[in-house]
Amino acid sequence: MHVFGPFGRFPLAAERAYNVAEATLDAHERMKSRVGLERTVFVQPSGYANDNRAMLHALAQAGTRGRGVAVIDPGASRATLEELHAAGVRGARLNLHTLGSRYAGDAAGWIARYGDAIGPLGWHLQILLDADGLARVEDALARATVPVVLDHMGLPEGAKGVAQPGFQAVLRLLACGHVWAKLSGADRITRESGRLFDALPFMRALCQAAPERLVWGTDWPNIGFHSRSQVDGAQLLPHRELDAGGLLDLLHAAVPQDEVRNAILAANPARLYSF
Repeated sequence: MHVFGPFGRFPLAAERAYNVAEATLDAHERMKSRVGLERTVFVQPSGYANDNRAMLHALAQAGTRGRGVAVIDPGASRATLEELHAAGVRGARLNLHTLGSRYAGDAAGWIARYGDAIGPLGWHLQILLDADGLARVEDALARATVPVVLDHMGLPEGAKGVAQPGFQAVLRLLACGHVWAKLSGADRITRESGRLFDALPFMRALCQAAPERLVWGTDWPNIGFHSRSQVDGAQLLPHRELDAGGLLDLLHAAVPQDEVRNAILAANPARLYSF
């Protein structure tokens, strides 16, 4: 999930693809209690660029029940990275999908630089990129020296089905022993139809490929759909109120086996995030 605010202390970055209302840890904890979730992984949103203060503030409040995925400069000092590690950060996010101009040049080079930076800490590299983009960097990800997590099922286009070349690249990557995927973002990949259950074929294909390297998440607070360009400062993008219980129902439909589903919800993330 992401956390936004309080904006009086943690304003959004000047360059961003959206404006949103605050989404605080207290609100998130209320949602978790309703559906029986205990642990939280905070992912640094693109709206904060590499200013991780809001995420770290929430992480400190969560304590041992929380972990973080930060946005870092791959040239950051070892001392800086070790401070993040001590705070509970276990991964770095490389967002090549939104405002990709922050990562100009060869994407494969960025993947290698991040691997060199975070490898000594045992972190993973979380990649946000659509399926066609992942296909273009498939070789670089297959050669990565750190665990790689593909965000939101690799962002395939729901209407194109599991046979689309980009998603087939995602499945090939999952055959590599170091590549993981998140069973999240069902609403993102089915935005054309608006039917969450249209994501079932993708979820089932991922589960068949590597159930031991899948994790699940709500993607709370479900930021509204937006373009990849910077927005007018006056535009406010409302959060979409997705029902976390409904997302868990979707997971149950995709993964009916209790043992496998429990691994995706608890055992796998315990390994990935060192809970």
